[in-house]
Amino acid sequence: MKKIYLKKQFPISSQTSTNDKKVIINIIKLIKKSKKKKFNYLEIGSYLGGSLTPFLIEDNCKLVMSIDKRNQKQDDERSEEWSYENIGEQDMLKRLKQYNLNINKLKTFNGDIRDFKTSIKFDLAFIDGIHTDINTFSDFLNTLKKVSKDSIILFHDSSIIFKSINLINLLLINNSFNFKLAKFKESEMTGIFFGRFSKLNLSKVIMPVENFSKFSERASENLLLIQINNRIKIDFKISRFLKRKHPYKLSLNKKEKKTSPDFYK
Repeated sequence: MKKIYLKKQFPISSQTSTNDKKVIINIIKLIKKSKKKKFNYLEIGSYLGGSLTPFLIEDNCKLVMSIDKRNQKQDDERSEEWSYENIGEQDMLKRLKQYNLNINKLKTFNGDIRDFKTSIKFDLAFIDGIHTDINTFSDFLNTLKKVSKDSIILFHDSSIIFKSINLINLLLINNSFNFKLAKFKESEMTGIFFGRFSKLNLSKVIMPVENFSKFSERASENLLLIQINNRIKIDFKISRFLKRKHPYKLSLNKKEKKTSPDFYK
């Protein structure tokens, strides 16, 4: 898949990597081939619309539903606080219009998906909202009610919310859902494939997959190091060292407030 094609499909800067984008494009192709009709797309956490664009471009996508808790600070599992204050729906729409994208099929809901009421069934959903395990699990439960029998639910930033995905996997197994979980290699994307999509060789039709349990072990270690680095402050006291006393003092830092650089591009 050529870079120029990906750039055309994703003209707005976002936190999705090249491989993340390839997963999305290949899933669009898969749904087009399997559904043989126009499909509906739901996204949680659109920010400036960077991952909405291929669906706005795709003629076979009938409805693009963007759900986002706007204008707030958000925690995540890295012990960081991300600020999306003063970045609203109009900022996203303005950015989409800058690239002459057709937003007629785009619908928005500013709030939590649990408060979003609809009778429409979606064929593909992308969960990229607040990156805490609790919020991810809640987003999934409410998304599950709104997808069709043969559908796909994608998660971004798997290395952050892997615990929630593991719990979701257990929930689906215990409730005898017909599904397949796939973590795509060298990507932050994990997908849950329901119905007839669960029977496909996903490594062949989308991208090579990896063992989720082994991935979770690595992600757990990396996340712990990030949390320690973000929250633990270590002071070295030379005076105590010279007196042959314990020279280190440990304390907790406040959560670091971060703002996505994408807004300023």
